[in-house]
Amino acid sequence: MDVEFRPINLAKNYDFCFAARKDAYYSSFETYAGFDDFVNGYRERIEARQAQTDWFYIHVWQNDKLIGQLEFRSFSTEPDTGYVHLFYLVPEVRGSCASRRLQAYVEAELIRAGCRRAVLSVSRTNVRALRFYQRHGWEYYRANPKHEQTDFYQLQLCPSEPPEAI
Repeated sequence: MDVEFRPINLAKNYDFCFAARKDAYYSSFETYAGFDDFVNGYRERIEARQAQTDWFYIHVWQNDKLIGQLEFRSFSTEPDTGYVHLFYLVPEVRGSCASRRLQAYVEAELIRAGCRRAVLSVSRTNVRALRFYQRHGWEYYRANPKHEQTDFYQLQLCPSEPPEAI
C-alpha cells in the first residue's frame, strides 16, 4: 500500500485534524465527554509546534486522499525518548498494512532525531489499538498517573537496525 507522509497544512486540512482527534478520542474512551476541554486551543498548539523541529504533525495520504494523521515529538521527560501523541487512520483503512507504515515512519523519524525509545499513552478500553501496539513491539510500561483509564506503553528503537522501508 503506497502512502505519502506530508506535514499538516492547517489552512487546508484543519477540519480533518479536528475530526481525527474527535474520532480518536471516542475510540479511546467510548464517549465525547471531556473532548471539548481536550481540544480547546488545538489549532493554536499545532501551529506553534510546527515551527519547532522536535515536533511532528503529519498527514497520511493515499492516492491523493487523506487517510491518517500522526502527532509525535522527539523528546519527553525521559532521556533519549520520543513521545507519540496520536496514531490515527480513518475507519475504512484500519487493519490494513497502512498502520504498519505509520509506525515505521514514526520509528524512522525518532531514530533520526536520536531517540532510543518511544512512549505513548493508550486507553485500556481501546482493545484494537492495544492489540496493534502489542503485536508491533510496544510493551506495557506503567499506569498513566494523569489519566486513570490509560497506561503508558514503550517501544525500544534500534538505531543500528533501520525500521522497515517507508
